[in-house]
Amino acid sequence: MKMTMTRSVKGRVRYYTLELIPNLFGEWMVVRTYGSIKKLKPTGVIREIYDSAEVAAESIQALINAKLKKGYTNRCAPING
Repeated sequence: MKMTMTRSVKGRVRYYTLELIPNLFGEWMVVRTYGSIKKLKPTGVIREIYDSAEVAAESIQALINAKLKKGYTNRCAPING
C-alpha cells in the first residue's frame, strides 16, 4: 500500500508519503517519505519494522490521523503496489 498526502504552507506544497512493504523475513516495513514538491530529493525518509501487518497498519492509521490534524489532505485513494 502506498499513500501520498499534501498540504500547502506559506505558499509551499509539502508532501508526506506512507508505504507498507513486506520484507524477506516475514516482517513489515513502514516507510515515511516527506519533503517539498519542488525539491528532487525528499527532506527525510524514516523506516520502521513491525512483526505483523496488523501492527504496521495500526501505525499507518495513527500517522494518517496525525497528518490530517495538521492539515494534510489525501487527494487520491490509496494505491496498492
